[in-house]
Amino acid sequence: MLRWFSILCSMIYILATTNVAEVLKVPVFIEHLMEYEGNFMEFMVEHYDNHKPDSDWNTDQKLPFINPPVVLMIHAQLPQITFHFEQIKEFKVSQKTTSYQEKDFSNTYLSRIFQPPRFC
Repeated sequence: MLRWFSILCSMIYILATTNVAEVLKVPVFIEHLMEYEGNFMEFMVEHYDNHKPDSDWNTDQKLPFINPPVVLMIHAQLPQITFHFEQIKEFKVSQKTTSYQEKDFSNTYLSRIFQPPRFC
């Protein structure tokens, strides 16, 4: 049961993501592979890796996934992004500083592990 379910899911995925017209060209692929005088890898490299015109160019163009049609085209336009810099405003900060003296604190914290920071 699990095997049939996985086959069904695989078929649904293949049919949803692959153009059916390209799948129907598989017999042409097999026939052209049988006529080829070499092994499978040489055939794939010659026909699918920057293939140049040769004597059987018309047959080569009928192979699956050589010239797949455009099934879906998505056109997206990015928004224009503009930057606007405002003039920096100056702020005056008061120079009043607060200082703490060690005499302002009690010495009971010295016996503890965690101690507050000391100001020099």
